[in-house]
Amino acid sequence: MQSVHNLKTDFDLEVVNFMELPESEELYRTLARAVDQSASSVAITDTEGTIEYVNPKFCENTGYDLEELIGRNPVKDSCSQFPDIFGDAWDTVTACGEWRGDRQSRRKSGGTFWESVTISQIRNGENEISHYLVVREDITARKKAEYELQKNKAELLMKHEQLNSLFQQVERTKKEWEGTMDCIGDIVILTDSEDRIKRCSKALLELTNEPYKGISGRNWRELLSEHGLPVPDPTSPGTELCHTASGKWFVLNAYPFTDSSSNEVSGAVITLHDTTVLKQFTSELEKAYSDLKSTQAKVVQQEKMASIGQLAAGVAHEINNPMGFISSNLGTLGKYIERMSDFIQAKSDAIESMPDKEIAEALRSKRKTLKLDYILEDGRELIKESLDGAERVRTIVKNMKSFSRVDEAECKPADINECIDSTINIVWNELKYKASLIKELGDIPLTGCHPQQINQVIMNLLVNASHAIEERGEITVRTWHENGSIFISISDTGCGMTPEVINRIFEPFYTTKDVGKGTGLGLSITYDIVKSHNGEITVESEPGKGTTFTVRLPIVEGE
Repeated sequence: MQSVHNLKTDFDLEVVNFMELPESEELYRTLARAVDQSASSVAITDTEGTIEYVNPKFCENTGYDLEELIGRNPVKDSCSQFPDIFGDAWDTVTACGEWRGDRQSRRKSGGTFWESVTISQIRNGENEISHYLVVREDITARKKAEYELQKNKAELLMKHEQLNSLFQQVERTKKEWEGTMDCIGDIVILTDSEDRIKRCSKALLELTNEPYKGISGRNWRELLSEHGLPVPDPTSPGTELCHTASGKWFVLNAYPFTDSSSNEVSGAVITLHDTTVLKQFTSELEKAYSDLKSTQAKVVQQEKMASIGQLAAGVAHEINNPMGFISSNLGTLGKYIERMSDFIQAKSDAIESMPDKEIAEALRSKRKTLKLDYILEDGRELIKESLDGAERVRTIVKNMKSFSRVDEAECKPADINECIDSTINIVWNELKYKASLIKELGDIPLTGCHPQQINQVIMNLLVNASHAIEERGEITVRTWHENGSIFISISDTGCGMTPEVINRIFEPFYTTKDVGKGTGLGLSITYDIVKSHNGEITVESEPGKGTTFTVRLPIVEGE
């Protein structure tokens, strides 16, 4: 079977003298054995999709021999009888560089199985795509377990519904309550099969202010309707009725019962439970619970942001230390290479002046064979690139520390433009695939605020703008100041919002996103933060044309 060793000449890996070192060769062989012995199916194709390598696990899972796979191209020859490595992912991989997902595959024998597939690019020393790597893991057992779980859940739900039905049947078959009607505060009515009143509790007499003889034999629906309690027909269990004269609320239930001798429905028990006080308490409790839930969610969100900020500051601090000596060591290494270059050049000049031309020529040949001139020049470039990378890391760390601002929890003078820049760098990975960013930051003064909270406002608005763009669009960030206030404007070219959505956009837990993709707290928290800074936030939007959020913060002189 072909191994990874046989692919060494196919990959354009230009690492100077790397394969000449015994340690690197041994490492390469170890990596080759690791791929060959991997428990996951591994395949490597060229940039056109032609299979160049598969490991033994790939053949074992699919049932195909190595000779049936090597040299085949599933992209160009989709009707061939061999595994479709890329499926519908080829366009995605060539465009975006990576694809992950689960899919059902077919073995040579015709059987099917589920796989978790990861397809990614392999790049050479010039950062060019040279191959594609396909890693597949058999997840058939996991899929089967998920199916069984759903099946058991459905059976449990069905049994639960059957149990509820049984409880309702027990409730409807309660026996007559003769001797108890006058002992309870609820309105209780016993009717015959024609809905005529046979008996009733005192509560009905008090509600209607009529004598028992005037009520007996009357249709109970008509009686209640005459006294301000219109009953809908048919009546569903738990129907709520409001008595207009007194403002009381009742819950109406009807319980039919059967005659023991004829086994036919011979009447019903009608109950009207006074829920006025309960309804008031329930309404107050629901409001209190909603307020508590909103407050708790906001506190949790703020604590989470504080924790993230503290973590970011800690990571920034820990990264700064090693980056300091890495940059210093790279600078020193550059100086060493320059000294070595001067020394080699001095030796070359001395060799040129030697009378023995054969020795001089041999030394020149050795210098050329060892590629010393290339190594020195490439070493300078490597150090330069490494120093540039170290500086980029420093910038990212600086932005993380600026974004977290753990040491600035209190109100302090802050540069809003700096807050915007640091926040953009933090959420850039969320924005770069969805939109082009346009910054028009004006010359604005410092203002007293809570920088960490302002960072959160900017982050929420930028992320919302990104989510509003379905494919590719633009996000514009502007700042200016006038009339003693600083203004922050964030616009997007996304899907926009209707006036109905705009009216509710700042309500806690209100979201237009799919279930599980949004909590509905982002803009609510943003609104509260802006209000706590004595500012205001407005929104302008039109469906299909985008949205603009504008934040106004009053300029507060530094303490």
